[in-house]
Amino acid sequence: MIFVHPDPNAPSIADWFGPVEPHIGPHVPEELIEYGELKSSYEIKANWKVVVENYIDVYHLSHLHSNTLQMYDHKAAKYHWEGPHYMFWEPPVEEFLENQESKLIAPRVIPEGANGAWVPMLFPGIGLAGSEDGWNIFIIEPLEPELTRVINRGRVSNSSGWEFTKQSMKSSNFWTKFGLSGKYESHDAMNDDDPMVAGDFTGEDVYACEQQQKSLKSPYFETGPVATGETPIVEHQKVVLEWLGRDK
Repeated sequence: MIFVHPDPNAPSIADWFGPVEPHIGPHVPEELIEYGELKSSYEIKANWKVVVENYIDVYHLSHLHSNTLQMYDHKAAKYHWEGPHYMFWEPPVEEFLENQESKLIAPRVIPEGANGAWVPMLFPGIGLAGSEDGWNIFIIEPLEPELTRVINRGRVSNSSGWEFTKQSMKSSNFWTKFGLSGKYESHDAMNDDDPMVAGDFTGEDVYACEQQQKSLKSPYFETGPVATGETPIVEHQKVVLEWLGRDK
């Protein structure tokens, strides 16, 4: 990744991202290896700000992803801002935390006892997502006013294939019982590709972003009260306005 700034006297990128370093998790990405099967690229029919705000919206996690990300305690999330950068952390639910070494699907990449999900969004559009057994980067690229490309890349433990196989076998029993499923149950085989029944949290997010974008054009659209967990969205809009010089 190459960062470019139009100002020849711009501050260093270390100064720009520096304040967030203590809050992005105990992962050491350079000690991990990129796993090709975790790389993906897809387009979302929504403005880039809608995609960012979906990423940082703690409130939606326990609703939209109630059956796909239920291994973490969304109600116990801790979140804050460092300048224009946002970050949150969530602990595992007790069922996932207890004897966790037998439940991780891949070898652990952070010290034992360091558990949870670290999910910062570096302004304007670089998301990081680290957990006990992996580290991912989520790059948001605006293409058009209502079209955004997302590139996902993931890193895992620099371990042998046999270590991954053993960990997968060890955890399979837990995941069979714990289960990951869609938001809604499908009663029709023709609807198995519905993002709300497919059991893929990325598909759920894409669907939510695109529906949100459509709603902005509805004659019935109006703003309403903001839940506590939705305050990051309001703060993000303030950051964008500030950088546009329209904060006053």
